[in-house]
Amino acid sequence: MLSRSITFRLALLFALATMLLLAGIGYFMNRSVESHLADMDWGEIHGKWELTRNLIEEVHTPADLAAFPQLLEGALVGHPELFVVVRDQTGQRLFATSGFSFPQQFAAADTDAPPSYSTMITWHYGEHMFRGIKASIASGLDGHPRFSVDIALETDEHRHFLDHFHSLLVTALVFGMTTAAALGWFIAKRGLLPVRDMAAVARNISVSHLGERLRPESVPLELRDLAIAFNGMLSRLEDSFHRLTDFSSDIAHELRTPINNLMIQSQVALSQARNIEQYQEVIASNLEEFDRLARMIADMLFLAKADNGLMVAGRERVDLGTEIERLAEFFGPFAEDKGVTVVTTGTGSVTGDRIMLQRALANLLSNAITHTSPGGKVHIRLIKETALLQRIEVENHGKAIPAGQLERIFDRFYRLDPARGAALDGAGLGLAITKSIVEAHKGCIGVSSDNNSTIFTITLPVAS
Repeated sequence: MLSRSITFRLALLFALATMLLLAGIGYFMNRSVESHLADMDWGEIHGKWELTRNLIEEVHTPADLAAFPQLLEGALVGHPELFVVVRDQTGQRLFATSGFSFPQQFAAADTDAPPSYSTMITWHYGEHMFRGIKASIASGLDGHPRFSVDIALETDEHRHFLDHFHSLLVTALVFGMTTAAALGWFIAKRGLLPVRDMAAVARNISVSHLGERLRPESVPLELRDLAIAFNGMLSRLEDSFHRLTDFSSDIAHELRTPINNLMIQSQVALSQARNIEQYQEVIASNLEEFDRLARMIADMLFLAKADNGLMVAGRERVDLGTEIERLAEFFGPFAEDKGVTVVTTGTGSVTGDRIMLQRALANLLSNAITHTSPGGKVHIRLIKETALLQRIEVENHGKAIPAGQLERIFDRFYRLDPARGAALDGAGLGLAITKSIVEAHKGCIGVSSDNNSTIFTITLPVAS
């Protein structure tokens, strides 16, 4: 929708900001012009009031009083917009501009105070606007101590100027808003070009082009964090895709062997008539393959749960020394058959899931016994690394693991000796499961191998 367009929003904000700015400027300009015109009107009115006062103060005799109207009328020649009324203390008019009458509010005006800008009165009559003052002036004529003076100025010219000025302000406001909106639209479109470039790169990303990346140095500073985060997302996506591809390939390869075994055994069994004992042997052999498949599927489901964060470790106190002793006892017959001795040292405990930790340690111990040379030893050490960390080491003596294989040893379906993989009981998922269990307990696992010795090291927080 247009209303959701960033370009539209920015253009609208530009227009609104310009409108507020121009409206504010127009308001202060209008107030300034109105004040200036009012000052001009006051100057005109006050000037005529001073002239009238001077003429009144010159009245000392009846002859001066008789000549006063003519003198005042002469002073007003050339000022058709000025209107003056002069009365004596009895209210009798001594002078009045013809064709004009003052409003009622002038009758109630205070005449004792000297005229000032603040006492100036503004009113409208029909389509005309006026400003005026009312004041009293002392005279030197006996019997006429003070004269009342009303002065008005027609300000239609100024009002017309203000009307025209207001029209210009409105025109400038509309033009400014329109221009700001157009410029805002253009600037926003230009400013969002890097976003469109990022979108173009995103459109080019496909299964066959997962290596596409944005160049953070080529985008504006404000979008650099977004570009870096986007590249990070692409890297994670590419890694996940490759892992999924490898996993699919590995699982197809691993499932092929037991399924082929089942098919061959079944075909051989059906190739000729057999007795009950022979069929039972075939079924028993098939059950072994089914059991292997079931365990492989269970392991894959376990890893899938770990990958999706669905594997939650319990929070019970686990005595690692006791668990290791139980495992050593359980694997005792297997170790004896291989001529391997299991040695345990140290004590320690952590908070976690006992069953899961038992499974992880069982995987390591089983692997260690399997790959220990006859007559060798497997050492399991519990070491209190710090007050908050517990370390578990499982060391076996045997053929060292090549450095190039150490990086992949925790990968799924990875076997150090592929030629022996089919003969070994397992699908190459044990170490991957062990790593997932350790990471579910907020721990880490590593491996080192040299001088015919391989050590798996697990570090777990005491309180996970």
